[in-house]
Amino acid sequence: MEELSFSSELAHAVVLRDVQQHEVAGPVVVVNLAGSDASVGHGQSSALPGFSSTILHGGSVTGSLLAVLSVETVQNTEEIARELGWDNFYGSGPGMPVLLRSAQHTIGTVELDPAVVLRQPGLEPGGKTFTVKANLWFSPAGTNCGIHNRHDFIEVHTQISGLGRMQKFITQEHPSLYEDQLLSPGNTNPVPFCLEREGTFIYPWHQYRADTDCIWLALEYHPS
Repeated sequence: MEELSFSSELAHAVVLRDVQQHEVAGPVVVVNLAGSDASVGHGQSSALPGFSSTILHGGSVTGSLLAVLSVETVQNTEEIARELGWDNFYGSGPGMPVLLRSAQHTIGTVELDPAVVLRQPGLEPGGKTFTVKANLWFSPAGTNCGIHNRHDFIEVHTQISGLGRMQKFITQEHPSLYEDQLLSPGNTNPVPFCLEREGTFIYPWHQYRADTDCIWLALEYHPS
């Protein structure tokens, strides 16, 4: 068990490597960081597919690479995040959204088949090595975190507290919204938004929106 660098009173965060029937005490969000299935349960186990998550209140987990984050009830989340030194992504200028980012932790490497992970027809199958990086974000209720379409990695998000959503747009304007993926604690957006094109990742215009005060986990898979 390895504590992640952003672990704090907002969410105690650890990573488990190559565990078998590892007992957990909940409530905790368990995220399968690997490309292969993990399993969770109590007596009768069930599959936890790669790039997915759940909330456990007890029981055990088996898997090659899992993140486990506590589900905390905190009233003054923004104040605590600032005291912890989380970066203000947009700065403190007037009218800028509040988007606070924890330190980023490089977790390690995984083997993924992009054709499977991205559900991309026509992409040549085959395993590739990716470096996994993780950090937490916070935004207060009603925050639009910024419509963008550029990443040089595969990205997914797991909700830790509050209610949020991942959104897709036709253009960089809010009225062009065409898809909402709702996120409550323990949910991960089901399929990464990107497609692979000649070794690069192509994203639609997208953003995270915080419906309530939110903490979420950002997972980045960088080609090694």
